[in-house]
Formats: sequence, C-alpha cells, structure tokens
Amino acid sequence: MASVSGTLQYSFPCGLRGFHVYKEIWKPKVGDVLSCIHERNNQHDRYAIAATKLLPGRLSNVTLGHLPREISRFTRFLISRGADVFVTVKDAHFRRSPLIQGGLEIPVEATVRMEASTKNVEAIERFKQLVEQHYKEPVNGQFEDCTKDVLPDHEEETESSSDEEDQTFLDELLLLLMRLKAGLFVQDLADRFGVSTSLVSRICIT
Repeated sequence: MASVSGTLQYSFPCGLRGFHVYKEIWKPKVGDVLSCIHERNNQHDRYAIAATKLLPGRLSNVTLGHLPREISRFTRFLISRGADVFVTVKDAHFRRSPLIQGGLEIPVEATVRMEASTKNVEAIERFKQLVEQHYKEPVNGQFEDCTKDVLPDHEEETESSSDEEDQTFLDELLLLLMRLKAGLFVQDLADRFGVSTSLVSRICIT
C-alpha cells in the first residue's frame, strides 16, 4: 500500500473472471484499464464487482468480466466508502479459473484508491488482509487448493485444537439460536457470520 498525493492506494494481481462469456466482444490488450462498479442486479452474487469499459460503437461502458467472488464483498464495502477501483490487463492470454464449473479469466492488476484519512487507512489495511487471506494467485501456472475460498460451502479439513473446535461449536449454536429465536433470514445470518447461505442452512438442519 502506498500514499500518493493525499491518496491511499493498494494494488494486487488477480484474475478477471468470465472471459468465456465476453470474449466475443472484447479482445484484451496489455495495459487496458477497466473501471469497476458494484453490479447491483447480479443474480449470482449480491456483492458482484463488474469490470467495465467503453467499447467502439457503444454509448456506455460494457461489462467485460468480474472480480473474484472471494473478494467481491470486501471490494463492494470499499466502493460504498468512496473508493475508486479499476483493473489493468497484465496478460492478454486467458487462463482457466479455479472453479468447479470452469470458466476463463484474464490476468489483471486490481487497484483500489481512496482519499487519505485515518478511517480509510484502517479500511484499506483491513481490505489488504482479507484479500491475502481469501484470494490466491496461481504458482507456476497452478492454483493452490482454495476450495474453501472459492466455494465457502466446502469446509477445509484441517487439524484444529480443542479450543478452536469449541469456538466453532459456540458460533454454530449462536447462529442456530438467532435463527430460531430472532427469526433472522438465512442471508442475514450468512452476512453476519461471514459464511455462505448453504452453510447456514446445513447448520440449521443438522
């Protein structure tokens, strides 16, 4: 993260997903810059961040891909706080996305810029931590096993201490009580606990 002329800036490499959908209308070039916005009407991800660009013959920007879903929620939060988000194409050749359903993506560098302030410093630093925690770039052309980040429904099998297991149990118990006693919706609980809606449903059922 760097401070430039009174602004805060953080950049990181990632894949611009969905190229298999947009490859017929967009031929990416190294250095292409696309503006990112919160795509409010996206049916698959309520926090979806679309990368857009004005193409020849078009009167307005066209969606040409999306930031990884693993970081869309965090990115949308910064956009709601006034952040400017854009991506720069680093490689015009596509690669396969690390998703079970497949798909193609273009390697880009995502950049977040915000006005310098104490709160924004904290927000962008937290964003950096979340990106590093939830998103992984491929190493030597191979993606690490990031199933739990790409598909939060699949819990990673790790060895955990008894304290961690107890905490997980307490979290699940609290979630269940909030569902039964307060009548909170599944989506609301998923947002509050930072998990997927399918995981919330599974906890309530089991």
